[in-house]
Amino acid sequence: TLFRSPEGKRYLPKNYFSNLELAHDILDELFLTSRNSKADSKADEAKNDPNKPKPDLQTGQTAQQALASASSNPDPNLNYDGADLVDWINSNGGYIHPNARIGLDPTGTYRGVFVKSLGEEGGSEEGIQEDEIICRIPWSLLIKPANYGWNKYFSCESMKELYNQFLLGDKSFYAPYVNYLMNQPRGRIVSEWSQEGKQLLYSMLDKEWDEEDEEWIGGLPPKFVKSYEEVWLDWCKGEDTPLAKAAFYQFTSRDEDTLMVPFYDMCNHSNDPKKLNTINYKPRRPGKPFVLRATRNITPGEQIYISYTRCNRCWHDLLYQDCTTWSHYSSSDVFDIFGFVEDFPQTWAFEIDTDDPDDVWDEVVFCLEHDEDSGTLLVTFGDNYSENPSEWIPTDGGLEFLHAQLDRLNRFEKAFKDDKNLIDSIPTYEWEMSWRYHEALVVAISAAIVAADIGGPESIMPIKEEKLVEDSSDEEEEDSSDEENIATRVSLGSDEL
Repeated sequence: TLFRSPEGKRYLPKNYFSNLELAHDILDELFLTSRNSKADSKADEAKNDPNKPKPDLQTGQTAQQALASASSNPDPNLNYDGADLVDWINSNGGYIHPNARIGLDPTGTYRGVFVKSLGEEGGSEEGIQEDEIICRIPWSLLIKPANYGWNKYFSCESMKELYNQFLLGDKSFYAPYVNYLMNQPRGRIVSEWSQEGKQLLYSMLDKEWDEEDEEWIGGLPPKFVKSYEEVWLDWCKGEDTPLAKAAFYQFTSRDEDTLMVPFYDMCNHSNDPKKLNTINYKPRRPGKPFVLRATRNITPGEQIYISYTRCNRCWHDLLYQDCTTWSHYSSSDVFDIFGFVEDFPQTWAFEIDTDDPDDVWDEVVFCLEHDEDSGTLLVTFGDNYSENPSEWIPTDGGLEFLHAQLDRLNRFEKAFKDDKNLIDSIPTYEWEMSWRYHEALVVAISAAIVAADIGGPESIMPIKEEKLVEDSSDEEEEDSSDEENIATRVSLGSDEL
């Protein structure tokens, strides 16, 4: 038995079985998930049923843009094609691949960077080939601090420089880029939301206000990053103006550490290895350019993706090759900092207050992947840095926390989601994004609960093989490769749902 109290007795959280049933129901509805550790024939039949609509998971940066375009505060840059920006870059010593374009996706609902289709001017059958440069932005076109360092990740000086360029507007050397940024809609980042929207979200997340430290604490992630008032006004001693606030939020949601990189920061985010098709190279020292390359052939019409959290704790490459940057941001941090619910794969970390007088703490950490072909989820407790991921299967306290929060989130939804007075009091965009994050939370928590219930080394699924991991007592070949060792180590504690 996985879950025992210190006395060795079986421990189950209150309402264990009803919450487990709820978790199954949530996953069944959204992911065609079966009631055991593997997708069964019923799930396969449902997946192939032409009359069954595909689930709308309401995640990803493109979903956020689609929502924003339909809101009362749509993106005025939605139809921006970037022609002036590309001309400015190319005429000032930079390079944009002739087959790359800024614009709308084929549905016309969100903006990104794409490879030109064959019907477009300049489009070719080759698209963009592996290892080709997609953009090279010279040092002179980067907005940066005077005291630049490759391993520096925060700079008041950079924020102030962007604000200075905002003040210059059309007179700025960076005018094509700066005018685009200044024309971005406000209110997309959580800390920019209305007080009513924030209150809904904080209540949804079970947060409490700490009077002493003047911050929201406890409950569910994210731990909200420092605000405009704390960072810009208190730390950076910046001016308090609407334009300063706009510059601050554009910087904190688009910067590459201490750099603002035109064209590159218009690419959308994904950590899905099927979608991610680029790698960036940040200048190692002042004077060098910022470069974005293709990591595979990118076909005509395909979107060009970058990763905002490259080489994170659940990175798909277990050997961590091609890591020009490293990130410890979780999916909840992406929601907080960038303002959207990222698609799969996701990284989740739930810190648990144990109320222990010795300040003992607990944490549930797991990676969450989605197989679109089979409609199943894969939960890996711990992350790629965990020396023994099987030890990360939730403890008694962790399991109780997850069950309690799933039950609370379910009751919260029933109480408030259809409250017309509440709906009318909160901007539509904030309302919808709050509930999209709510959905991401209940899916992640449900997946962890079901995986923990399956539990046990005998049902652990390896990442790269279609058979169960053998018992650890079996002899292993001494000459196994490092890659095999890492794959086995990371697969421990995983369950396919």
